[in-house]
Amino acid sequence: MDTNTNLHQQVSWNCMNKYVGITTTDGQSFDGFIAHVDQNYVTLAVPSNEMVERLNGMPTHESAYRQFGFRPGFFPRRRFFPRRIPFFAISDIFLLPFFI
Repeated sequence: MDTNTNLHQQVSWNCMNKYVGITTTDGQSFDGFIAHVDQNYVTLAVPSNEMVERLNGMPTHESAYRQFGFRPGFFPRRRFFPRRIPFFAISDIFLLPFFI
């Protein structure tokens, strides 16, 4: 393992369950929570806007909310999808602020 790989692995362990941004050597950017770290990969839990997009098409009558699991004062949870990134492909990893 080269020095950068060891450094990225150590930073990933220190940032476990925290919201981070990762830039890869090919210029892609990802953000999410670090869900798992092993010898060769870091796995991010990447948030999806699927539930937020579904809210735009919500029925206007409150009686239909129960059908979809929505109640007044209830906010749907976002879904997270795993994204495995090999350490050798990471050029930068950094903490991001996360607000609820």
